[in-house]
Amino acid sequence: MDLTDIETKSLVAWENHAKAWDEQMGDDGNAYFSALELPILERMILPRKSARAMDLATGNGLVARWLAKEGASVVATDASRPMLERARARTENWYQDGRLSRERKISFEVLNAASMDAWEEFISRYLTPTEKFDIITINMGIMDIPDLKPLASALKRLLAQDGCLVATILHPLFFTSGADRQITFHENPTTGQREITRSIILNKYLDVPPARQLLFSEDETIPPPVCSGIPLNSYPVYPSLLL
Repeated sequence: MDLTDIETKSLVAWENHAKAWDEQMGDDGNAYFSALELPILERMILPRKSARAMDLATGNGLVARWLAKEGASVVATDASRPMLERARARTENWYQDGRLSRERKISFEVLNAASMDAWEEFISRYLTPTEKFDIITINMGIMDIPDLKPLASALKRLLAQDGCLVATILHPLFFTSGADRQITFHENPTTGQREITRSIILNKYLDVPPARQLLFSEDETIPPPVCSGIPLNSYPVYPSLLL
């Protein structure tokens, strides 16, 4: 499977399920976001007040709204137009409900981070020799960018001299392409009760090729399956070069 095919299938999956994903993540994110991702963002992105920020693969705008609430002006981008529309609508609700001041402006732009042409257009509109981004975030989205070269090239031009780039991703133990998931039932010799052990078997770790993995259902009316509030199929593509 070539990178173009992977990119297309990944984007179509997100576009078809933008509504379901937005509803599951809501205003404040899922368990992963609140317990694992947000604390890292808070620790690594300083200062945030008065910063000029860009949020790549914004999804329903979770990180973009957090950055804006912290005092940054934000440009939120995503390759999926339906997902971006969801982010814009949810952000407007925040403005109307008073959760976010309209002075904390968030701009929304469709941007394919794997396209150099798309980057050139974006840079021509948003960058000047004296005005670059202080913060760039890619929260749980970098695995869906099959070709990182355009992004890497653009970053050199996007970031201010002392700018901060934070790209979060789960440890490869989670959702790694090619991993086997195992459920074992056994009797506890002490209690006599039946117990369940869940495990993941990794046969590949640092050399895992891009692959289709845990894709959403082809039926866009079927929401992603959830286990303990966490979508099981959140990350359709997992290129090995990102591990």
